[in-house]
Amino acid sequence: METPCINVCSLNPEGLCIGCYRTIDEIIGWSGFTTGERRRIMDELQGRESAATTAQTSDSEIANA
Repeated sequence: METPCINVCSLNPEGLCIGCYRTIDEIIGWSGFTTGERRRIMDELQGRESAATTAQTSDSEIANA
C-alpha cells in the first residue's frame, strides 16, 4: 500500500499533518505497519480531513466576526 503523504509536511495544532492528516506517530511508524494497520489509518483519513476543514472554517468565521 502506498503512503498518503503528499509532501506537505507540517502539523496543525491538533497534531495532524496538514497534507495527509496522519499523526506524527503514524507518519514515523508507517513503514513498519502491517497492511491492515495502514488500511485502518487510510480509512480514517477522510474523516480527519473533513473534521479539520470544518474546524478551520469555524475558526475563520469566529475571527471575522
